[in-house]
Amino acid sequence: MSETQREKSLPPEVQQLIIQYQTLREHYARIETELRTVEAELSEIDSINDALKNLDDSVELYKSVGHVLVKKTRSEILRELEERKELLIIRRDKYKKQLEFLNKQIQDLENKLRDALAKHGISVG
Repeated sequence: MSETQREKSLPPEVQQLIIQYQTLREHYARIETELRTVEAELSEIDSINDALKNLDDSVELYKSVGHVLVKKTRSEILRELEERKELLIIRRDKYKKQLEFLNKQIQDLENKLRDALAKHGISVG
């Protein structure tokens, strides 16, 4: 029996729980991807900060703004990086909280799904 045929033979309440479960898992995966992106940017900022801290203030630095390079002072760049880092930390913390919340929802839904399947005589490994 194909997956689609098996789903169609399931009671509507179980089908609805499966749809909710799949939706939550997809949302979890999207948030997890966003979190990894933010963490990678935070790591990059830390590396840049480390490199800039070892440079003399008189060194000429340039920041890419679109297709243009703009001359900036070391302190300006460090300040901008610190501001960006603060925003990313807020986003990272938000994503982590969302993942915790989604994980709890997924676990609760898994339990509901198991109970609904058991109620209809279907066992899950």
